[in-house]
Amino acid sequence: MQINNIGVYMNKFALLAPAAFLAAAHFSPAQAQDELIYVAVEPCRIADTRKSAVGVIMANTSRNFLIAGTAEDMAVQGGVVDCLNPKGDVSPVAISAYILAVPADSSTSQGVLTAYPSDLPPPPSGSGSTVNFAKDQIIGNTTNVTVCVDGSCPSDGELAILARRTDEHVVIDVQGYFYPPTLIPGYEIVQAAFATAGSNTLTAEAICPAGKKVLGGGGSLAVSSWFLDGSYPRPDGLGWRVRYKTSGATFSATGVAWAVCAKVN
Repeated sequence: MQINNIGVYMNKFALLAPAAFLAAAHFSPAQAQDELIYVAVEPCRIADTRKSAVGVIMANTSRNFLIAGTAEDMAVQGGVVDCLNPKGDVSPVAISAYILAVPADSSTSQGVLTAYPSDLPPPPSGSGSTVNFAKDQIIGNTTNVTVCVDGSCPSDGELAILARRTDEHVVIDVQGYFYPPTLIPGYEIVQAAFATAGSNTLTAEAICPAGKKVLGGGGSLAVSSWFLDGSYPRPDGLGWRVRYKTSGATFSATGVAWAVCAKVN
C-alpha cells in the first residue's frame, strides 16, 4: 500500500500513525505492528558535529546521539537550545528528523549516512541508507528512524549514525516524536474505504463518532498514478477529508481515508 499523506490538524495535538505508514517508512515489524502517536514539534537541532568537541564522524564508525534534552545536553552534540521531550518521562520509540550530511576537511569520497537504534548493530553494507552523498556535496533527507527505548540504551544516546566510506559531519533537526498509543486515552481511529472508477479525481472522508472531534487524519491509495491534492479537517471538525487526482491513465482506484478522533473540551 502506498501511503500518500499524514495530516496534522493542530501542531499541539498528537497524531496517531497507522501501522501501514510505519512499515512503509521502514520501521521494524515489531514496532510497526502497533499504531503509534506522532507529536510534531518545532524543528529543533539536537546535533551538529561541526560545533561539537568530538568533531567529525570518522569513516566506517558510528556515534550515538541523544534525541532530546536540555541545551546543556545538546551542546555536547553541537546543539544550542533546549530540545525537550514533549511527553516528559515517556520515552519515544522513534523520531522524525531532517538529517544533513556535510563534508569535512578530511572527507575523501562519496558515502552514506545510516541512522539506526543505538542498542542494535548497524545495518549491513548496502542496506539502511539514510543519506547518500557525493564528494563535497551537502545534502539532507527527512526520515523516520526507530530509536533505542529504555533499559538497553547507551548513556550517550538513543540514536546512532554511521558514516560509511569517508569522514563526514552530520546535522540533525528533530521534527517530531512517535509514542505508544496509551498516551491518549479515549482516542479512536475511524477508517473509511473508498473506490472510484471512470474518474480522474476523487474526494473521500472519514467521520468521527458522535461526541468526538477530529485531531488529525490522512489517506492511502494502492495506485501510484494517483497523487494527493488535499488533506484537511472537515469545516465542522467532525471528520477528515482527502482529495486525490490521477497523473496517468489509471482512472480507477481504491483506498482508505482515516481520522483520529477524541473528545475535546
